[in-house]
Amino acid sequence: MPANAILRVGDHDIDLDRRTVVSRIDGGSRRVTRKSLQVLRVLVDEAGKVVSRETLLARVWPDTLPTDDVLTQAIALLRKAFGDDRGAPRYIETIARGGYRLLAAHAWLAAPAAIADPAPDAAADAPVTAAADPTPAAAAIVRRGWRRWWPLAAAVLLLAAALVLPARFARNAVPAAAGPAREASLQYRAIVSSPEQETAPRLSPDGTQLLFARQDPPAGGQRLYLQRTSQASAQPFTFPAGGEQDSLPAWSRDGRQIAFVRRSSHGCHFMLAAADGGNARVAGPCAGRDTQPFDWTPDGSALVAGGMRADNGSALHRLDLASARWHALAYDVDRDAIDSLPRHSPDGRWLGFRRGTTLADLWLMPAAGGTPRRVTSLRGDIRGWSWLPDSSGLVFSLVKDEVRLFRVDLAGGAPVPLPVLAGGNPTYPDIAARHWSMVFEIDRLRSGMFRFRTDGSGGGEPVFASSGVDLTPGISADGSTLAFVSDRSLHAQLWIGQPAHPQTLRAVAGLVPVPRHPPVWSGDGRRLLVIGRGDGGDRLFEVEVGSDTVKPLPVPAPSPAFAAYTDRADRLLVGTDAGKGRLQLLLYSLPDWRRIASLDDVAVARHDPVGRRVCFTRPARTGLWCADLQLQSVVQYDSRLPDAAHYREWSVVAGTPYYSGPVDGCRTAWLPLGDKHPVGGTRRCLIAPQATLAGSSSVDGEGRWLYASLPLEHDIDVGWTSLQAWATTAR
Repeated sequence: MPANAILRVGDHDIDLDRRTVVSRIDGGSRRVTRKSLQVLRVLVDEAGKVVSRETLLARVWPDTLPTDDVLTQAIALLRKAFGDDRGAPRYIETIARGGYRLLAAHAWLAAPAAIADPAPDAAADAPVTAAADPTPAAAAIVRRGWRRWWPLAAAVLLLAAALVLPARFARNAVPAAAGPAREASLQYRAIVSSPEQETAPRLSPDGTQLLFARQDPPAGGQRLYLQRTSQASAQPFTFPAGGEQDSLPAWSRDGRQIAFVRRSSHGCHFMLAAADGGNARVAGPCAGRDTQPFDWTPDGSALVAGGMRADNGSALHRLDLASARWHALAYDVDRDAIDSLPRHSPDGRWLGFRRGTTLADLWLMPAAGGTPRRVTSLRGDIRGWSWLPDSSGLVFSLVKDEVRLFRVDLAGGAPVPLPVLAGGNPTYPDIAARHWSMVFEIDRLRSGMFRFRTDGSGGGEPVFASSGVDLTPGISADGSTLAFVSDRSLHAQLWIGQPAHPQTLRAVAGLVPVPRHPPVWSGDGRRLLVIGRGDGGDRLFEVEVGSDTVKPLPVPAPSPAFAAYTDRADRLLVGTDAGKGRLQLLLYSLPDWRRIASLDDVAVARHDPVGRRVCFTRPARTGLWCADLQLQSVVQYDSRLPDAAHYREWSVVAGTPYYSGPVDGCRTAWLPLGDKHPVGGTRRCLIAPQATLAGSSSVDGEGRWLYASLPLEHDIDVGWTSLQAWATTAR
């Protein structure tokens, strides 16, 4: 094997050091285990020959007593990475009672070198290596010393948007395309790295300065820091009082002013400060509790933000700085659309934004308003985006098989994946308005599964400990068996086991789960509903627990996002794509999959067997709603919780919905929902100093134990890269 080589097998390139298999057709990638690659090496060495199972076990697992299952799983992982079909193989053929044979042609290639093209003032800190191409379904699980996962989630703790799910494991098909972005290599560098989390990086228009938010432990708050991109020393830019939180900086187009968000016990406000320093002043109130990234108007007279409720939907608004008043933008917006993350093009002609939440796309309209048009067709989890300096295209972060940056040109063509960030998840990119350079968050996470008594007694008990990322627990109604998603095997899998008997934990083969929501159990504990990766996008699967067989369900509607059993075996609830990033809840009759009823504008729904109803939350709206089992009579059950950012943090126990998200003074609470309960009524604080990962809590049928995923190590740094090669190509 040549040094630093890439192994090409058929239409895929394998980086043996990073253990990634990259498709040369669509740019998709998957991370595989070291043992799987060792199996592949043996098959390559014996290309065209049948290699017996005994030979493979002896060469890959020497001096051990492995079972046949380890080889079967290794072959299955390779087939998934290659997109191979066991029934009609193109890569690996199974020979009955014989072994395996490699069918595809192979060759060794020299590994491509990353090209550094630093801009003036570019930082020369230790590089964060970028692979020539991607990693897998659990997403770049490597970090300085630990493996990591999300999105999300995302990236899980990055849920600035209301319905962003934790997500490195989620998938949405994004076709690759040839073009300058694919040809130009990039070299990523970490220019801000400390034990604290550095978030929301924004470049000055000329690309020479960087603003970001960082916790200030001595003061108990968060402030903004300013540094030149050519140096590693950051200086405080804002000086909040104790407990105040400054975040989401944004430079004015001329680079002279900074707008940012300040939260405190007194409320939330947009602030303005001169870029060269000085006291910050209040520009106006935040329009909602969950403020998201915003932008200046090109003339500097207003700020534009999204995600705010209006009579015609959750639309884009502008804050006029002269009057400190909010006004809805004049443009065509559907009633149930959720528009956020607005950004004006550097030439001032266009206003782009994200429409949707977990099934989002990027849209574009004239800066003065009008009829938006769709730029992408992703129906995916977009974690931030930015314009290219010449306004010719966009760069965005997407939770797919992994968290990855993509470029799309406005002239047309499919999104082009950028090189993989091997040391974390790249999110919230920002490109200088007049300089070809980009910064982004480098999110690194390790999480574990815990359980807590809902009566508040005792502390958290670890469950099925691992060194990876464990997410979205789903506990059976009788409390005996837990299902969850984890990358502990170096790729995303559904795991099932009994907490009282750890030796029962096992992975389910034949399914790549999308951890948007926890697995949903049938009432008898025999089956699970899981959203997983399938041909052409996400699909709904049913798992028979015990045999662990996986069956895809033929849901007629596209892009299922969640599902729930009902009190009837011939009825199933499924949340699906209603178009333009919206979700609708459908009630199906089985086995013919006839649509019986539907509800629009539903974020997630759960069946209440005791109350004989369906309860649900709505995107970008606070509260909980319930309907009868025919989805006909809808009433609002709680108008105060959950808020939009914590739309998944609730459960139904013995007919009563309970909230398990944060409240004042407690990061993970346990309190009954319903407007009949007083605001300061009975509540228990399960975890005071720490929030669970978004969408990660699950409660047994009797409400005794709450299972949740907690971050064990979570670091967010700031990465930088030059895009100068793109500027050269554009000229």
